[in-house]
Amino acid sequence: MAFLRRPRAAIGIAILWAALCPHLALAQRSAAEEQIKAVFLFNFAKYVDWPDAPAGTSASIRMCVPANPQFLAVLQTTVQGEVVNGRPLTAMGLEGLDGARDCDILYVGNASSRDAAAWSTAVRGRHTLTVGDGTLAEGIVIAFVRDQNRVRFDINRAAAGQQHLSISSRLLDLARRVVEP
Repeated sequence: MAFLRRPRAAIGIAILWAALCPHLALAQRSAAEEQIKAVFLFNFAKYVDWPDAPAGTSASIRMCVPANPQFLAVLQTTVQGEVVNGRPLTAMGLEGLDGARDCDILYVGNASSRDAAAWSTAVRGRHTLTVGDGTLAEGIVIAFVRDQNRVRFDINRAAAGQQHLSISSRLLDLARRVVEP
């Protein structure tokens, strides 16, 4: 600790610490936000009905995450061993658009990006709950939004109807905003 007695070293460490603290706080907030979103996705599965898989079927509910291995790992941990309406939950990554056709829930990340638009188009009319961040862009059924430093969500019922999905009134009541058809 002798180097702390030197004023330049102490000032340098203080500057470095001040520079790192916002990044550490941002990383912690980002990790916590990912966990919150993963729990939301798990709960969305409880309040959405898919027309091609009635309750009690043993087919898994496939939750897909393209191009985001960090979030995929969080989601896999969150849903490991979980069952909704007799259906096990499975979280999986996607490499190409063709794989999206087998997804029940598709998390596209930034909803206004070109990639999100391509993913949404790939599952159009395929009974897939599309979830994104930021906005209810075309094809997005549920969008995560930040509202007073909290993660909330908006729902587009018209997009849900186009995907032939039925969303429980309990989930609609929890939404920050619901866009009606």
